[in-house]
Amino acid sequence: MNLIFYMAIQRIPLGLAVTVEFAGPLFLALALSRKLLDVIWALLACVGILLIVPWQNDHVDLVGLGLAFLAGIFWALYIVMGGMVSKIMDGKDAVTTGMIFASLVIIPFTIWDGAVFNLTPSIFIKGLGVAVLSSALPFSLEMMALKKLPAKTFSILMSLEPAFAALSGLVFLAEELSFLQWISIACVVTASIGTSIFNKKSLSHE
Repeated sequence: MNLIFYMAIQRIPLGLAVTVEFAGPLFLALALSRKLLDVIWALLACVGILLIVPWQNDHVDLVGLGLAFLAGIFWALYIVMGGMVSKIMDGKDAVTTGMIFASLVIIPFTIWDGAVFNLTPSIFIKGLGVAVLSSALPFSLEMMALKKLPAKTFSILMSLEPAFAALSGLVFLAEELSFLQWISIACVVTASIGTSIFNKKSLSHE
């Protein structure tokens, strides 16, 4: 999932890649929805995604968009499988096991590409930082969340990621946002807050 996402952001902007990737969890939320209100929140998040994609730009890399969407499919599968694994294993153990198997899959490609032979202390330290901040730590926290949240709620709450990606681009990369993109972020955040509040109310009634 992460490898394909990194391949996507080599071709398209970060905010766009994160937003397109979220299509996976969004479709999962729609598939798992059993109430009209769930569908409304998911559709509102969908509107936000459609608004943030620069449809008027003829130079958008279609391969990059395809890679981001493929990463989203793996993200949805991760949510489903993570929810099942978190109920039979401790979150930290599940993440550790998953990372080991993922490494076994990726290492042959690094050898074939020659990247492993160009490894320097500086690259190793940077790679270690990326591994902790983008995989080990967030996956551990997500496994804890999956123990307590329904998969559909977790999927829509993940819609906060495109908003944070866009804001990070504004603050750290000086990427300007259009009015339409701000509206799209508002749609996504509203859907996230709505599903969180109403899911909590339904749980309290039960």
